[in-house]
Amino acid sequence: MANNFWDNVEQYRKLGFDPLKWVSSCSLKADLHVVKAALAEVKKSSIKITPSWFDPFPHIEGKEPELTRRVYDLANPAVDKEVEVKRALALFRVHSGTAESPQLLSEALSKFFAAFHAKVSVASAPVSMTEHPDAQFGMLDYIELRRGNKDGYMPALTSFTQVTDVTKEPESDVHVRVAMTDAIERLNLLGCGNSALYKFFPIYDAPSEEMNDRIRVHLDAFMSRYNMVMEDYSSLKRGRLFYGTSAVAITNKELPTRYDQIEEGMEIMITDKFGGLAAVSMHALTLMDGANAEKFERAGVPVTAITAARDEAIKSLSEPHFALGKIISKYCPDYGSPYDRQAHITAVYPVGARGIFALGLLAELANAHLAINELPLRHEDIARLATKESLVENSTASQHGCHILVGTKDALSLVAGELCQHHFAPERIGFVAKKGAPSVAIEKDAGQYVAAKAKLARLLAAPAG
Repeated sequence: MANNFWDNVEQYRKLGFDPLKWVSSCSLKADLHVVKAALAEVKKSSIKITPSWFDPFPHIEGKEPELTRRVYDLANPAVDKEVEVKRALALFRVHSGTAESPQLLSEALSKFFAAFHAKVSVASAPVSMTEHPDAQFGMLDYIELRRGNKDGYMPALTSFTQVTDVTKEPESDVHVRVAMTDAIERLNLLGCGNSALYKFFPIYDAPSEEMNDRIRVHLDAFMSRYNMVMEDYSSLKRGRLFYGTSAVAITNKELPTRYDQIEEGMEIMITDKFGGLAAVSMHALTLMDGANAEKFERAGVPVTAITAARDEAIKSLSEPHFALGKIISKYCPDYGSPYDRQAHITAVYPVGARGIFALGLLAELANAHLAINELPLRHEDIARLATKESLVENSTASQHGCHILVGTKDALSLVAGELCQHHFAPERIGFVAKKGAPSVAIEKDAGQYVAAKAKLARLLAAPAG
């Protein structure tokens, strides 16, 4: 197994992919605080990015979304003829040395944006990190809004494979499934639970047309399995392996993102336990070095347990759960109808690889102090060991199914009952203590699950003033 593992790693690297970069952080996505700090330093740009986990496009009755894609070299974008559309999704693949520094990332984005003159507004713009300078790119997916009657929302976002199953070969279908499922997971959280109303615009690339053809076969198979629609897009033609997608979905419900209507006393619930991704990292570490496996065994965490937890996580990351979307949708008002705080979810926020750090981002959106008194975690023994040995920065990094819901006790009790029927494990973890300043207080010792102590201190820092 170990020999096959390192053979696979070498294959990935030759193809311009990063098979192990994610192991410590459980993600290839750049830290959102770094991205925000970098964007704050970008001056006089016609491209305005306000980072968000999705873009709430309106849906126009009878209209299909029209998307125009442009892919550019990050360092020297050749902008011959700009697209005259004012809204877009974006995706950047940036060298990790740049993506981990606010100053360097700001300089790279400023140089990129300087080539553009037409104004465009962007919300969904994740930054993927790579160890390969020649794998960098910037992508804009322009979405044109048509005139007409609004009959709902068309949430849109971009996604990419953040965690890699390195036991599989680079062209394995698992990488396609992980990239597509990540997009579906967040659209489900917005109450988009009807797979027939999803549309995907795949973002993929490889060094050879033969490999690109295999990726397209995997994409077709995934779409057919879940009865979803995919636009026939060609590869990025950068020549380096990549898996991702832009995605939209249609909902005739109001979106559960009323962050400004979160009130003191409202409850905070997670739909399932935090954690799970640490096991994927720990499993990779056992394959990287047999001494790690022996160390984990001596610490009372058998490799068999790590492998089982890792298999559970990969299954979660690669198999959509549309039940979540149906449940969320049920507790959202119809489009144009009033919101009832006792019957509807007030707000949702995705957890993902951020784990408990998602609470800090929610606190910012709600402008509120969140009091957290419970931290339910799956595979606590694995999480504690990963933290104690400083192998994983944040062992609360969560597999799919774990998200934050905010609402009244009555509303969340109804939601919890339905989640339990679909094999989720919802749990109240705290409440909104005070409005007026974003902060988070966690009663339980979160340090046993987070090795990145500076980041944890920032999350738990008292609000200024």
